Amino acid sequence: MTDRPVLEAEIPFDTSGHTGEPVRWWRTPEQLRAEVELLVATVVGEVGQVVTLAPPGHLFGRLFGVELPALKGIEVHSAWQDPVTPPTWRPGVPALFVCLPASWVALRSLAPRIAELPRAVALHSAGPTTPHTRQLVGALRGHPFRAVELFGSTETGAVASREIAADARDEQPWRLLPDVHADLPAEPAERRLTVSSPRLARRDGHDAPPASWQMGDLVRPAGERQFTFVGRASRLIKVNGLRCDLGRVEQTVAAALPGLDAVCLPVRDAVRGEHYELVCADPAGSLDATSLWPLLRRALGGTPLPRSLRRVPRIPRSATGKPLTHLLTAPAATAATAGE
Repeated sequence: MTDRPVLEAEIPFDTSGHTGEPVRWWRTPEQLRAEVELLVATVVGEVGQVVTLAPPGHLFGRLFGVELPALKGIEVHSAWQDPVTPPTWRPGVPALFVCLPASWVALRSLAPRIAELPRAVALHSAGPTTPHTRQLVGALRGHPFRAVELFGSTETGAVASREIAADARDEQPWRLLPDVHADLPAEPAERRLTVSSPRLARRDGHDAPPASWQMGDLVRPAGERQFTFVGRASRLIKVNGLRCDLGRVEQTVAAALPGLDAVCLPVRDAVRGEHYELVCADPAGSLDATSLWPLLRRALGGTPLPRSLRRVPRIPRSATGKPLTHLLTAPAATAATAGE
C-alpha cells in the first residue's frame, strides 16, 4: 500500500499498545473541535477552568486539556505530569476535572475543596472507574458536582456517555452521543459494537477514515440508543464452560488487594480449553504466593481462580495507565500454580 501524504493540519494519536504494537491514527482539527463542542453541549456544560490529569498525547487529554481551553478561552491547570502532587485550581470558578482511573485517589482526598466550587464536573475515560470514583461521588452528594464517564477509543473518539453513581449497583446504561450511529436492535443479544460518525479517525497509510468501525467491546442493547457493556471481546474467556471476564477479575483484585498491581493474561489450557494467568507486582513485598491464594479465593468467590500466579518487579503501563500485556511474557517456570 502506498502511504497517503499526511495533511499538515492533521494530528496523530497512537493506540496504547495494550495488546500489541501501537497503531497511529490521524484526526483533523475540525474533528477535534467538533468533539469538544458536542461534549460541552451534551455532557460537560459551561466551565471556567480545566484541571487535567490526562496527558495531552492521548486523545482524551488533548481534547479536554488543550482543545477545550483554547476553544473557550479558559485557563487550564495541568496536573498529569506529577500524579503525586495534589492538583490546584482557582477557587470560585466552575471547573472540569479530566480524569484517568488513577486520578481518583488524589481527587477523593480533595473532596472538601471540590465541594467549595460553585459547580464541578469530573469527566472520566481511558479505563474503568475505581472504588475511589464512587467514594468521591458519594462524598459530594448534595453538592453541585457531577461525574460522567465516556465510552470510546482512539479510533472512534467518544461514542457514548453515562452518569457515574455512588452505588456500584446503580450502573446506568450507556447512551450514544447525538452524532453516533450504531446497530442496536430491540432484541437484547450480545454483539460487538459497530459505530459510524463524522469523527472516526484515519488510520496511518489509508486514504480516508473508515465508513464504520467495529470496536473490541461486547454490548447488549438496552433501549433506544442505549446499551450495557458486557466486556472486552478479547478479555472474555470460558474456563471449563464458565465465562470469566478478565477485566472484572482485575478490578476485583485491585479493590480487595489495593497494594497489588495485577494483570490477567489469557492462556490455552490442555484440559479446560481456556484459562488465565495472574501476573502481579507487589512493591511493598508483603505478599507471597502462599498468602495470595486464600486472599484471591475470598475475593473472587465463584469466579474461576487463575491457573497460575507470576510475580514481576513491575507491570509495564502506557501513559494512560493501561497494561502493556505484550511485554509481559516470561518462562512458565516463574509461575506458581494453585497447588503450590
